Amino acid sequence: MPLLLFIYTTGMFVWLLPRNNEVSTTEKVITVVVAYAIIIVLYFLLKKKEKMAKEREDDINKNI
Repeated sequence: MPLLLFIYTTGMFVWLLPRNNEVSTTEKVITVVVAYAIIIVLYFLLKKKEKMAKEREDDINKNI
């Protein structure tokens, strides 16, 4: 999922940002950096959630 968001975000930035003349270049860069930071945080949160789910499953299998 984060990979799809990364590809989508990159595509939208490449397509839309050069056409937007209402905001400065600095604001455009900040927007891109924040979006990528959110995607990276999402990636790590999903990895942590998967790891916790696997640990729970292993604990359940151990106790049976």
